[in-house]
Amino acid sequence: MHDHDHERPPMPPKHNEIGAFMKGAFWGALVGAVLGILLAPDSGEKTRKKIKEKSDEFAEKGREALEELAEKTEKIKEQIEPYKEEAEELFKTAGEKVREETDNLKRRYFKGIK
Repeated sequence: MHDHDHERPPMPPKHNEIGAFMKGAFWGALVGAVLGILLAPDSGEKTRKKIKEKSDEFAEKGREALEELAEKTEKIKEQIEPYKEEAEELFKTAGEKVREETDNLKRRYFKGIK
């Protein structure tokens, strides 16, 4: 089915770009928080409490980032679907043509040879 009248969705961003951004944001926030805690002039108990709070905060941010990544992945899958169906049809058609040409070549060149 070749319906070239329907409008295709825009190509999704590259997976590497999304992953690189997410990693950079995560590590930047983590390093900033650790440096902030370690450089702040507090007692050991207060510092441990801050570290615990920040670790809980980072765990939550990590869960949120994973949820966001899952949502973006789903959107990308939806954008790719029309291309997938067209590619499958093209491969099927190409496979049929290859089989036809192979049969034609066999008949033409091996005619009478058994």
